[in-house]
Amino acid sequence: ADQARSFLGFAQIVAQVDSLRTRIERSAVMEFIKTATEPVYDFSKDSARLIKRCNKPDRREYTKIAVRTALGFVVMGFIGFFVKLIFIPINNIIIGG
Repeated sequence: ADQARSFLGFAQIVAQVDSLRTRIERSAVMEFIKTATEPVYDFSKDSARLIKRCNKPDRREYTKIAVRTALGFVVMGFIGFFVKLIFIPINNIIIGG
């Protein structure tokens, strides 16, 4: 009778440990899932907030942006052209030597 009682106590302890281990494993899995999905959730939340705050530019603002962008392209093109213009004679002197 004593052995049966001690075996039942041992079985209960084993069941409690197994239950605790299962809860720990579940919480670890849940923590991993939360850690993996939290950045994606935060990014989507921030993106939605940004989209809501953005507004479509009016005609004046759009033309201002377009003109400045075109001016930037022209300036960069001239810089590239003059650099190439300067290096053509230098390249001929070095190679044609």
